This record gives sequence, structure tokens and C-alpha cells, in this order.
Amino acid sequence: MKASSISAIFFLISTLCSLSSTFVSSQADSCSTNLDLTSFQLPFNISPSIHCVSAWSSQDYILRYEQASSELWSFILSAPDSNAYIGIGFSPDGRMVGSSALVGWISGTDGSTAVKQYYLEGQSPGLVHPDQGDLKVASSVVVSRPSRIYLAFQLNSTTQPLTRIIYSVGPTGSLPSSPSYLLTQHAEAVSTTLNYVTGTSSDQTPYSKL
Repeated sequence: MKASSISAIFFLISTLCSLSSTFVSSQADSCSTNLDLTSFQLPFNISPSIHCVSAWSSQDYILRYEQASSELWSFILSAPDSNAYIGIGFSPDGRMVGSSALVGWISGTDGSTAVKQYYLEGQSPGLVHPDQGDLKVASSVVVSRPSRIYLAFQLNSTTQPLTRIIYSVGPTGSLPSSPSYLLTQHAEAVSTTLNYVTGTSSDQTPYSKL
């Protein structure tokens, strides 16, 4: 085989490997990922020392958070974009009922994004109330990236936010819409405990026990 042909083959293999690496990195996120948050154009600033935790490993949920000031906390929840809503709830006891949650989604038709707070009075859709809840949201936004969705928000709080955090993902293709913004029952959910100081998440309880 001619040297020129061998060189061409090696060049092709190198190019394919590079493209494959770029494709994988565009879909993945982890606490070891050097995520360029400045490109997200968030409505608030994030420090390089922001905490990061693998919040729900089976669903590839990554949570980043920090105390921005004495009365302000910043959060960024990252999850795969499966054409479903993603949710993060703050609960006084680890159960869904009585918790307040922020839910974000990206429209599969026009790519528009939305964030709403919900109060979970009960587990049926009629008892999950939009635009209600105990969270004092200073700002919120959903950012779309290739195969990932990022729900970023800030909470006004003079004390540390609740440590019992519930994560959820909705059924594929079933997104809230106006005028009711009814939230269909989630496909999966888990209850966790977050240690804000150490940046660790534990005690994952599946939905059947919430």
C-alpha cells in the first residue's frame, strides 16, 4: 500500500475519532466536565467554585449550586433532553405532598422554553397547582444545549434551603401548556437529601415510597 494511501487512512480515522469525541461531549455532563457556564447567558453570575453533585445517577441528573450572597442561592439542574419536563422540588420531609417545585421544559415543536413553580397539595394532577408554592424565586431560565436541558434559578432565602430534594422527569411528549399548565404525573421521581456544605447527595428513595 502506498504511503499516501496509509496517510489518508490515518487522517480519516483521526477525523472520525475527533468527531465522535465532540458528539459524545455535546451530549454528556458530569461534575468532572469543564462546563462553560458563561456561554449560557444566565440572568445571574456563577462563580468557578460552584458546588456540583450527581443528584440522580439513573436519570443522569447533575445539580450545581452555590450561595451567591447572604440571602441568595443559585441552582443549575442539568438533565437529558427527552422531550419531557424536568422538576426539582424542595420538601420539608422528603415527600412530594407539601413540597414546592420548579419545573422546566423545552417545546418539541418550536423550541420555546418555560419555567413554572408548582405547589404539590397532593399526588393527582388536579392537586398540583401552577404559579403557587413557598419558593421565593428571584430569577429562572431554561437553557437548551445538544441533548441536554439546563434549569437555572435563584432563590431568595435568609436561611439554607431545605435539604430534602425531590427530582422528577415527566412522560415523553407530555408538556404543560396554556392556559391551565396542568402537570401530568411524572414518569419517574426520587427523593434525596443534599448536604449543602459537603456537596453530597444521599438517601435516594424511589417514587413508590414517596
